[in-house]
Formats: sequence, structure tokens, C-alpha cells
Amino acid sequence: MERLRGYNHIWLFDWEYIADPGEPSVPVCLVAIDLVSGDVVRRWRTEFGQGVPFSTEADSLFICFSGIGDISCFLVLGWPLPQRLVDLYPEVRQQLFDRDSYRVPSLINAARLLGLVTMEAEFKDTARDLIISRQFTDADSEYLLDYCQQDVELTEQVFRRIYPVITDSIPRWNGCLLRGRYTCALARIELNGVPLDTESLELALKHWEESKDDIVKRLDTGGVYEGTHFRESRFELLLSGMDIPWPRLESGRLDLEDTTFRERARIHGGIISNIREVRYALSKMRLNDFVVGRDGRNRIWLGPYGSVTGRNQPSNSKFIFGSARWSRSFIRPDPGTGIFYCDWGAQEIAIAAALSKDDALWKDYMSDDVYTAFGIRAGIIPTNGTKSTHPSERAMCKTVVLAQNYGQTAYGVAKRLNIKLDAGRQLVQLHRESYPVFHKWVRQQAQAGSLGLPLRTPFFWERRMKTFSRVNLRSLQNFHMQGTGADMMRLAACMLTEAGIRVCCPVHDAFLCEAPLDDLDKTIAATEQIMGDASEILLGAGYRTKTDVKVIAYPNVYRDEGAGDLYDYVMTVVAAAEGKDQATVDPSH
Repeated sequence: MERLRGYNHIWLFDWEYIADPGEPSVPVCLVAIDLVSGDVVRRWRTEFGQGVPFSTEADSLFICFSGIGDISCFLVLGWPLPQRLVDLYPEVRQQLFDRDSYRVPSLINAARLLGLVTMEAEFKDTARDLIISRQFTDADSEYLLDYCQQDVELTEQVFRRIYPVITDSIPRWNGCLLRGRYTCALARIELNGVPLDTESLELALKHWEESKDDIVKRLDTGGVYEGTHFRESRFELLLSGMDIPWPRLESGRLDLEDTTFRERARIHGGIISNIREVRYALSKMRLNDFVVGRDGRNRIWLGPYGSVTGRNQPSNSKFIFGSARWSRSFIRPDPGTGIFYCDWGAQEIAIAAALSKDDALWKDYMSDDVYTAFGIRAGIIPTNGTKSTHPSERAMCKTVVLAQNYGQTAYGVAKRLNIKLDAGRQLVQLHRESYPVFHKWVRQQAQAGSLGLPLRTPFFWERRMKTFSRVNLRSLQNFHMQGTGADMMRLAACMLTEAGIRVCCPVHDAFLCEAPLDDLDKTIAATEQIMGDASEILLGAGYRTKTDVKVIAYPNVYRDEGAGDLYDYVMTVVAAAEGKDQATVDPSH
């Protein structure tokens, strides 16, 4: 461990804890082993009051595996967090990124895939079941501490195996330490959770199934529903009557995938948006899947590093931001507080412009609206045009700009816009002519990746094509935008939480935060400053991304643009159903 000789202590550690859905962790026991001195710390739950058994200052390195829950135990007990942390999960994840064999952060699976001998699964399952079921007493302390220590010893084996990789250069090691900081940030964020209006949610849950029919009747969906059944023939007539172009499959039938509906809803809004929300609500949404703690907070595992680009992938069914947009109106700040949603504006375009050093693309990004700016540059929109004067042209330009970030072909653009292939080719060519530096750079990156050369983000999240694997050039082309965006989100999450800002959750390229009403404006300003700083650290001096903020003060609820009407309809219907119930049980009605 010569490369780590600057640390006075190197602690490998693991906690056992009870993790009820939606609730903060309840620590049960801790084991830590110092690779420098050989000291072993074993603490049972009755001994936590004795204080922190080691220094967590910067001269001590802490090592864990998938440590969000472990770090939450520090927070619950009020212990200071480690200042230097390595979480082995994302480091192993990069080396073993194979969705079939390594889907979830399992220490045993990681060890096996690295060729290490692991503990007996039966012993591990028995110990875990004992903790989950709470069927243990203080008399079981030695048994569970032994189990915990075996996990620590296995973590040491994994660390020794991965050590030469993560310490082969200073930039890679810095990226490793950033991801360790992010583990601490996520522990804070998951402990905060998202505040919900549980009274309204429970009312909707109570009457959800019986109210679906009335919701469809009350909401303007253009008559495409028969009861709760979507009729494609009616929808086709509606599109024809409203003169709305719609992509089709090779068979000639309408493309009814949710991604298509989402894109068309952004362009056309109104009835199309309503239909999309209703389709999602009726076919996929289960309100009772939301994980809510006793304090009314939506707390879930946020699925860090779930994608090949390092983005989070939380459960859509359990996470309030993963469900239908209208259901996000169940988010409501606590009394005396406000929440705000702060996102990087057109983050991926900013990253593309900065990394490629395409001055024209950066200039258009810094304009009032990048999609309108492209339209003007390409001659699609007149020089005095704006997004309000040319909304349809701007929508078309937005589709083209976003599609070119991941290398969509002229055929794909034509299909998405429901235009002829020649028109799609012309739009793609206009983008290439408008931003030639970007297109040259992105082609070079994709070609390098396809040849097996590693693609790396600024903080060394790496993608390397496996031998004989199928090459997806579009995925490689988009890697730097998504991967650097994930780096930016991780860095900002660390900076925000370390500054004491209460982050409720990250949402792709945004954060939902909360603050007391008296401090709300000051907290928003600090958040925007930090998010801008994080972008400039990643992209380089002068490349500072823009931010947008949406503020919700108690007693108001969160409202997603274009989806609030459906929430209002839902609550009107379920309130009426509740009134009928009350009338049934109350003779005075």
C-alpha cells in the first residue's frame, strides 16, 4: 500500500443496521479494521454511547462497499463523517459493468466476479434475516459482530484486488475520492427525503381504483377513451382533426410508445399532454408503491451509478419523481418552509459546447434560448424571431439539437418529427454546418471508443468497450455529455450538502432542496452559486452553465408544467368519493 503511505490510518468498516422502507437507518453494530496498525474495532448497539471509536479527520482513509447505508449510521448517531472515503462499489462497477452478472451493489457478487472466495451464503442469509426480522437480542451480539467482521474482511480482499487500478494515477484517485464524498452526500440526501402531502396522498390511495373512470370522463382527452380503455382508432381521428403529425411504425400503425407521447406532449401540450398522463396513470402508476416514512418523507435508494454513464437510476415506482408528472403535486413543503427545484439549463448542450470547444455552440447556449438560436443560425427562424413568435419551428429545432447530442440519424429525426427523409437529412446537415467543431470532436470520441480506447469523464468515470462486444456508436457519442453531467451532479451534491443546504433529492440534472421561509432566498442564491461553480470546475474557466429555479412555499404544492390540471381533477374526484363515503356513514348528510 505504498501509494497510501500518507494516511495514518486506513479503516475498512461495515455497519449492520435495520433499514425499514422509507425510514432512517437504525444502527445495530459496527466493525472496523485498521490496515496500518491492525487494530480491530467492534461495537454493539449498547456501546454506541461511548462515542466515535476512531478519528474521522483527513489523515484517516475509510473504505467501505456500497456505503450509503453505512454512512447514514454515522448521521443517525450524530458522529462526524469520514473526511476521506473510498466506496468500492462504483470502482468495481466500472470494471464489471455487465447488466446480466452485476446488476446491484452486492459485495459477495463483486468478490466472486473478481475471483475471490466468499463467506457461505447460508450464513450470510441467516444473519441478514435475523437483523431484518428484528429477531435478535443483545445475546446475539457476538454472532452478528462476527458476521459483520467477515464482511469487513471480504471488503479488504476486494480492496486489495482493485487497489492497483484505483491508485494508478492522481486523476483517477481524485475521482475515486469524489465518489466517496458523493456516498456521504447521498447519505445526507436520502436521510432528508422528499416532503409529501400525506393527507392528500392517503385520500387518493383510498379512492384511486374506483375513481379512474371519473378521472377520464372529467379530463379533456378528446374522446379517445371508452371507459378506461384507450382506442387507437379514435386517437388517429383526433390527430387528423387537429392536424397533428405523429410518428408511425414500419407496419403503418401509430407509434404509441410512452417516449413518443412524452416528446409530442412537450411540443403540442393540451389534449396530447392530458392523454399521455392518463395513459401512464391507468397503465403503470401505482400510488401505493411510493415509499413513505412515518414522517411523511419519500425516502428511497437513489440507485447511484445505475447507468453506464454513471447516472443515478432510482426506482420509478417508488420515487415520486419517477412517476407520472401530475403525481409530483403530492410534494409539499413542511409548515414554515419552502422547497425549490434548481436545474442546470440545457446542461448536456453546455457540456457538448465546452468539451468540444465549439465557440458557435457555446454562443448559442449562452443566448436567451439555444434552440431558437440554432433556428436563426440555420435560417429556419428569422433573425428577429423568438420562442414565443415561432413555437413550432423552435420545437422542431429542439428535437434536432437534442437528437444530435447522441448522434441520431436523419432517418430517426424524420421519424420523430414525422417528416420526409429528405427533410430530416436537411435538418441534420444544417446542424452539422452550424456546429462543425462539435461534430468533428464527437465523431472522434465515438471512433476512439469503438476501437477499445477508454472514454473518461473529468473525474475518471470510465467506459471501455469489452472485447468482441457490439458497438453502439450513438451511446459512445453521448457518453461524454451524460458522464460529465453525472460528474457535475456528484460534485454539486457534495458541495451543496457540505455547505449545509438541505437537498431532498437529485433529479437527473436538477436538485430539489428545502429551507426555512426566512432563509429561502439566501439558500436559493447559494445553491445557484454552487451549481455554477461545480459546472465551471468540471468544464473549465469561462464555461459556466445557467440555472433555472422553481420555488414552492408552504402551503402550496409542487406543480409540474402542464400536469397540474390532472392533479386537480384527481383530487376533485377523490374528494367527491370521500364525501359519498362520509354521507354513507353520517346520518346527518
